[in-house]
Amino acid sequence: MTQPTQFGRYQVVRVLGRGAMGLVYEGVDPRLNRSVAIKVISTAAIDDHELRASYSKRFIGEAQAVARLNHPHIVTLYDFGEEDGVAYMVMELVRGEELAAYFDMTQDFHLEFTLEDAVRMTCELLEALGYAHRHGVIHRDIKPANVMLGHDLRVKLTDFGVARMAAVNAEQLDSELVGTPSFMSPEQITGQAVGPPSDLFAVGIILYQFLTNERPFRGAGIFAVQQKILHEEPVPPSLLNPLLDPSFDRIVSRALAKRPEDRYPDAGALRDDLQRALAGESIAAPAQPQWRPGVVDTPAGDPDTDPDATRILDPDATVLRMAPRLAP
Repeated sequence: MTQPTQFGRYQVVRVLGRGAMGLVYEGVDPRLNRSVAIKVISTAAIDDHELRASYSKRFIGEAQAVARLNHPHIVTLYDFGEEDGVAYMVMELVRGEELAAYFDMTQDFHLEFTLEDAVRMTCELLEALGYAHRHGVIHRDIKPANVMLGHDLRVKLTDFGVARMAAVNAEQLDSELVGTPSFMSPEQITGQAVGPPSDLFAVGIILYQFLTNERPFRGAGIFAVQQKILHEEPVPPSLLNPLLDPSFDRIVSRALAKRPEDRYPDAGALRDDLQRALAGESIAAPAQPQWRPGVVDTPAGDPDTDPDATRILDPDATVLRMAPRLAP
């Protein structure tokens, strides 16, 4: 397939990778002489005229909502459009790496985050989400691959609205099964309404990885992982990392509560508790079931599958990617 050379006025430079929507290109805005990232969704396969029109309307609505977000820790959406069976978004180009790359121990480079680094980056992620939530925008697909780290290790959250844009039909959209299976909240898995607490649940999973070098819910496949998300409590982080104060156990337990109403009321409350725990202050224990020894993790599945792709519901096995070891 021939690589496109242009989307609207934006000139394509090279392929950067594959994202939730499809290919991601580095491009140039010749009018402003500015480098940009171009993310695309192919709509050519949508044969039904009414479905195509409905998708186009929703794409525009989602893009307009995301374009209103202006925050230092959110990747800026500059423009969007549709042409020749392709919907595209033109975004700020971040020079850096996905957090997923730092969590991938197969990479050639390794970086040991301090506890201070982990808390700061999680707080920056929460500040971005708090801003978005106050403006009525739910991300729905928080995961390390959507958290960009610049060369200064400052957080830039990307792909707001992309999960819903990638769902091309109403059945996919209405089911709420939009996101990445291993980072879905219980209400996403069961097809219930999704709101800010779902994003905070996914942040809890990322925080757990920062603190322990492991995911809280592991299994041989998507079904096994999601059953654990629905029914099991993860091992407290301090049992895996004895350097941690038990206050972090209480924070993680509340962030990963099964019921949305038992989680933090907003991103700011979770951020504040993290900062207090880092400062050595006591954190009240949430009213949650205590972890019981004997609940063991299932080994990971087929290493050739991709557990972190954004999809409606993927039956493929989950692959674990270990986080860098937390420095004392």
